[in-house]
Amino acid sequence: MELSIVIPCFNEESRIKKSFEQIVLYIKNNNYDTELVFINDGSRDQTLSILNSLVKNISNNKLIKAKIITYKMNKGKGFAIKQGLMHSTKELILICDADLSTPIEELERLKKYIKNYDLVIGSRKQGDSVVVLPQPPMREFLGKSFSYMSKVILAVNINDFTCGFKLFKRKSAKIIADKMTINRWGYDSEILKIATVLGLKIKEIGIFWKNDKGTKVKLSYDIFFSFIDLMRIYINNKFNRYG
Repeated sequence: MELSIVIPCFNEESRIKKSFEQIVLYIKNNNYDTELVFINDGSRDQTLSILNSLVKNISNNKLIKAKIITYKMNKGKGFAIKQGLMHSTKELILICDADLSTPIEELERLKKYIKNYDLVIGSRKQGDSVVVLPQPPMREFLGKSFSYMSKVILAVNINDFTCGFKLFKRKSAKIIADKMTINRWGYDSEILKIATVLGLKIKEIGIFWKNDKGTKVKLSYDIFFSFIDLMRIYINNKFNRYG
C-alpha cells in the first residue's frame, strides 16, 4: 500500500518523538510504502530541531521517506492540513494528530473501506467507537454543539466533525485542498462540506480515541472562532465557492 501520513505540528517538542517512533514501527510491521509529511506550523519550541533529527535517522530506510514543511508564523491547523494534503504524493493520504490521540493502528479500520469511498473518517460518535478518558464536560458539550450545528447548518450527515483521523484517496484530497479557505479550527467542517458539495462518497467509522490533556485548544477563544468559521463556510457555499 502507498501511503502519505500528514501530521501538523505546533509546539510538539514533548511528544513528537514518541509519536514518530510509534508511526515508524507501525509502518515497518506492515511493510507500507510510506511518505511522512510533517508541517511545522510556526512552532516556538524545539519541534523543528527534533523533527530534523528524527527524519535524518530514517534517511536510509527504503520503506519510509519523510519531508518537513515549515514556516515561521503560526497560521493555524487548517492551513497546515491544506499544505500537507497538497504536498502528499501517495495514493492514500491519512491526516492524524501529532499526539496520536487516535493510535496509528486504527488506520487498519479505515483502510477496509477506502476502496469503495473517497474519504473515510474516524468517529468518536459511532456505536463501535471506544473513547478512553473523555474530554472535560464543558469541552465535550461545546464539541457536541459544534458538530450538531455543523450537521444542521451545513446539511452534512456526519456525527463527528472534529476527529482528526481521516483517510483520503489522493485525487479527492487534492480537489478538497484546492478549495479549502479555513485556516484554523473550523477546517474539519469545511473539508466535509466540500466533499459533500462535490458528491464525494464519505464513510464514518468508529475508532479508538483517548483524550490528550495537553491539548492546544483555548476553550473560549478557539470555540468562538470555530463558530465564526462555520458561518464563513455557510456563506462560501451560498456563493457556490465549493462547486
